[in-house]
Amino acid sequence: MFRHFLLIGSLLLLMTTVGCQSSEGNIQASLDKEFSLSIGQIAEIKSEHITLQFEGIQEDSRCPKGATCFWAGRVISVLLINDNGLISRIVLTEPGTTNQPDINTYRQYEFTLLVQPYPELGKQLSKEEYRLFLTVKKIPAGID
Repeated sequence: MFRHFLLIGSLLLLMTTVGCQSSEGNIQASLDKEFSLSIGQIAEIKSEHITLQFEGIQEDSRCPKGATCFWAGRVISVLLINDNGLISRIVLTEPGTTNQPDINTYRQYEFTLLVQPYPELGKQLSKEEYRLFLTVKKIPAGID
């Protein structure tokens, strides 16, 4: 029984964190228009009744500018989505060395993303420096 209370409490805390945060620092976004988020920041797309929160960087193994690497690496960012009350955590992956936007999909949405800044040889990036540039498009029904 205690486990059930703990699980319910955790879910309520997560829902409060993602769906009901103060609007301070939140941004209003629109479909098909690029916007950027810093870690922890929330974007709301009112027309779709969704909020997106850039939770953080899970991995940044991109080959730094000025280095010679055997593997291009990648950057993995985590996005929390509150889609009409359905809360999902999605992992967005962008390959290294291209420094070009990548495309990921979630349900009926297509995310074009670019994580900045790109790492440089000899420079350590702090969590505060990361920005996730996103464009959200709605995929028409029936298109696979």
